[in-house]
Amino acid sequence: MTDNNHHLQIRITARTRGKIRELAEKHHRSTADIVRTSVDMGLRLLENLLKAQDEMVGEYIRLLKKEARRKE
Repeated sequence: MTDNNHHLQIRITARTRGKIRELAEKHHRSTADIVRTSVDMGLRLLENLLKAQDEMVGEYIRLLKKEARRKE
């Protein structure tokens, strides 16, 4: 059986670390649980944001091409 867990080391500010600790204490969770949840939710949000950005850029390029053809 393979190990599906991976370890990451990242540098964060003291302020961010404090926020993580506050959330962990307030909601009776471990700091690792807070970080894992944040990364998971943050990735989903980032995926949707990047997808929307790609769609907006594509639409903008399409409109620019349409406008250029109209001027010709």
